[in-house]
Amino acid sequence: MGSIYLLVGGLSRCANLTLHQQPVTFRNFFGSWQNSESISVICFVLIVLIYTLSWWFKTPLLTRIFFFSGLISGVMWLILSAQRYFQIVQLPGEMFLLPLQFLTAAALLGAVHSGMWFGHWYLVVPDLPVVYLKRFNTVLLCTLSGVTLLLCLNLFFRQYATDTVSFNLFYQIIFSMRVLIGIVGTLFLYFITWDCLRPKSVARDVLGATRAATGFLFIAIITVLLGEFCSRLLFLEMRFIF
Repeated sequence: MGSIYLLVGGLSRCANLTLHQQPVTFRNFFGSWQNSESISVICFVLIVLIYTLSWWFKTPLLTRIFFFSGLISGVMWLILSAQRYFQIVQLPGEMFLLPLQFLTAAALLGAVHSGMWFGHWYLVVPDLPVVYLKRFNTVLLCTLSGVTLLLCLNLFFRQYATDTVSFNLFYQIIFSMRVLIGIVGTLFLYFITWDCLRPKSVARDVLGATRAATGFLFIAIITVLLGEFCSRLLFLEMRFIF
C-alpha cells in the first residue's frame, strides 16, 4: 500500500515542478528546492520510499517511525499547499479553515482508497480478520462526517461574508453534485459496506462479504473523487470553500 502512496507523491512532485515551470527530470525531482512546499513534497516522497522498503527488511520499529514521519510530512505538505490560496479565498478565518479543508479532504480520499486496496488482500489472505476492513470503513465515516461539518460551517460563514460570488445555474448544478454524490452518495455506500461486513453476513460467507464490501468501496472512490473535484472547481471559481 505504501508503494501506491509513493506513486501518488511522485506524481504530485511532478505536478509541483510543472507548476513552477521546471522540466520534470530526475535532477529537478530531488534537487529543485523552490520553496518550503517543494521541500515538504521531496521529504514526503523520500520518507514513504524508505517506509515501503522497510517492510521488506521486517523491522517493525523502523517501519513505525517512518510511518509517523511520513504522516507528519504529509500534513505539513498539505498545510503549505493551502497557503498558496489564502489570497483568493473569501472566508473569515481562512488561515485556519482552508488548511483544515485540505486535510479533511485528503483524509477522506486516503480512507476510501486505503479501504478498497486493503479489501483486495482478502483475496490473497482469506484468513485476515474482517475487523481490519471494518476499521477502514469506520475511518471513512469519521472523515466524511468531518467534511460534512466543515461544509456546514463554511455555508454558515458565507451568510455573513461580503462580495461573494453568487450562485448561477452552473454553480448550483456543481454544488448539487458535490452534496448529493460526494457526501450523500458516499454515506449511502458506507451503510451498504457496513451491511456487507455485519457478523451475520460474514458468518454466511466471509470471502463473499469482503468481496462485496471491497466492490462498494471501489464505487465510493468514484463518488468521493467526483465530490472533491466539484469542491475544488467551486473553490477556484467562486473563491469559497465547499
